Amino acid sequence: MRIKAHPKLLATHDEIKMLAQALQGHDMIALDTEFLRESTFFPIVALIQISTDDESWLVDPLAVSGEDLKPLLDVFTDSKVIKVLHAAQADQECLYTSYGVVASPTFDTAMAASLCGYGDNIGLAKLLKEGIGVTLQKGHARTDWTTRPIQEQLLRYAHLDVQYLLPLARKLLEQLDKQGRRSWALELSAKHENKANYEPNPVGQALRLAKSGKLDKRAFATLVELIAWREERVRHIDVPRRRVADDDVLVALANVRPKDMNHLGAFRGLNRGELKTSGEAILAAVKRAAQIPDSELRPVPMPDIPDARETRVIELIQCFVKLLSDELQISSRHLITPDDILPLLRKRFATVDEVVAADVMTEGSARLIGGELLAIIHGKRGLSVKDGSVRVTDL
Repeated sequence: MRIKAHPKLLATHDEIKMLAQALQGHDMIALDTEFLRESTFFPIVALIQISTDDESWLVDPLAVSGEDLKPLLDVFTDSKVIKVLHAAQADQECLYTSYGVVASPTFDTAMAASLCGYGDNIGLAKLLKEGIGVTLQKGHARTDWTTRPIQEQLLRYAHLDVQYLLPLARKLLEQLDKQGRRSWALELSAKHENKANYEPNPVGQALRLAKSGKLDKRAFATLVELIAWREERVRHIDVPRRRVADDDVLVALANVRPKDMNHLGAFRGLNRGELKTSGEAILAAVKRAAQIPDSELRPVPMPDIPDARETRVIELIQCFVKLLSDELQISSRHLITPDDILPLLRKRFATVDEVVAADVMTEGSARLIGGELLAIIHGKRGLSVKDGSVRVTDL
């Protein structure tokens, strides 16, 4: 396979408009981004790579405005063109925070690979080698792509990073069609097209942190307000969250709930500069939560912790699920998560239909392995070791 790699960085509106015209009529294109995010909250998009089956281009987003990029962004949102990406979440966040769009529709080769037996979160280089026998050069993970001019060897690497995505996608689509999983892969890919994923979500973040079980209702409400303050702050000054306050500091503040600057000043974890700049804003967040009537406080999700007996059973079932996932050539996380095994144990479902109705498993995964899981839970299946391997036996 030989693809024409255009050596020049596209860095003007006219060049980008010509690229957009060249992409018209293609049903599928490959897309990748190179970005920097070491000292900022928002990723800095430093390079955009595009490829068709025959040609690849590199776009310099640092040299043009968002308006200059609009013809290309219109292609990224064209419903008639599938955009192929690998591990699309970071690329989609870059596009949304920088230009207000997400690529759609998409086909994520990492998601597809997890449905085809290549494992979870597989890197592109490994997937290319295992999937289509292509070996990519490594060693550019720490490259500062904002540096100009970009060295010739890096430009070649940037082209290679996108040129093989379409052949890989077509191979994966063949495998998915044989297994009847194409629509499933497209559904999983589409999850990263949701713009809400890249907007502030204080309640969602607080719910994740509350799983520790260390927050009462008032502390939870305070945590939501503190997260909202931090999200506004980091977006305003464009620094990583940890530079302002990490999660543990916010949870501790939510529990302590300082009422004045003296109390806040004695709190360990906030740096002095942030305390001086944002002390009053932090106290205001705590005060807002304190003023919420008890009747309006959100319930705090309590962690559902298995006891010692249940923990052993869960470990056994996880082993069983891994055997099933290997047999089905699908990542085990698409079948059932460890958190979902506990309700499956406790509710003692009799049929797969009951499992689906209770929303413990997705219908797709329940139809694939629900019957096997119920069989082992009800003592109709067992695990044994034969010839050094774990085997499933009927009881």
